[in-house]
Amino acid sequence: MVSIFVPLVCLILYGYLDYSRRLADANSRLIAITRAAEQHALRLFDLNSEVTARTLDLLGNKSREEIRQREPQLHRRLEAFVAGYSQIASLSVFGEAGDLIVSSRYSPPPAVSIADRGDFQPASPWVSRPFVSLPLYRRIDGETVLVSSVGRANDGSWSHGVVSIALRRKYLIDFYTRVVGNWPGYAVSLYRREGPAILASGSSDMLLGGLERDRGFAQAIRENVLYGSFRQPGREHETDQLVEFRRVGNYPIYVAGTFNLDELFEAWWRGLVVLAAITLIPGAMLSLWIALRLVRLSTDEVKWGGQKR
Repeated sequence: MVSIFVPLVCLILYGYLDYSRRLADANSRLIAITRAAEQHALRLFDLNSEVTARTLDLLGNKSREEIRQREPQLHRRLEAFVAGYSQIASLSVFGEAGDLIVSSRYSPPPAVSIADRGDFQPASPWVSRPFVSLPLYRRIDGETVLVSSVGRANDGSWSHGVVSIALRRKYLIDFYTRVVGNWPGYAVSLYRREGPAILASGSSDMLLGGLERDRGFAQAIRENVLYGSFRQPGREHETDQLVEFRRVGNYPIYVAGTFNLDELFEAWWRGLVVLAAITLIPGAMLSLWIALRLVRLSTDEVKWGGQKR
């Protein structure tokens, strides 16, 4: 029994230590992935702010009619502002009624309006950060984008409309998919401060994300927490996840990295089963051999005892 008991105790101890090590490694990798995603998002939105500021300076206090009159020249300037930035689908200026008056992509601009869109009214010029929309399907070209909007102010009013930068959602998904790489179980998502996910690595599904259902996470982003981590319990058929989240600078955006603990458990369990087979089977065979020898010796002893009589 000692040949089984001692290896079994050692195997249990090793299994515990190995699982703890794997969990620590997974958490460290999750932190690194989330930080990389956060730094990329920060550079992206800083660039948006710079382009928006240059556009606001260019437009000054020009009215809708003045911009219309200089549309060809302004189009070329906006086009130059975003040249070389593959993540930017377009830089647009909308009037007070939500109509497109100048764009980096089209000249003359098509007759479209965003008056009924969710990112038009909330883009107040008196808020220091831009308003970021949910994923939007662009009516002009059918591309799905995230729109960062800032209102144009003049004399205490924002009736001049908004400046909007449309970011290609696919560009961000592809980048975060590369950040995750070939590590199974990891994912990166972007969330608005309002809660809903706006994209997730590895998929164009608009419904991906899911952390907004976690009360702790939802409360943290509402309170503008800088960063945090927690373990999200699985619901029904879902599994537990490690979660690491970080605010993107002073923007109303959060990056969240997740790791599916099922991946860790399966890898750990496979390794433990192999190790158990290597350590316990020989011990069990040795114990069986000893038991058979003892049975045989007992039988021989009985025979010898009978012969002596």
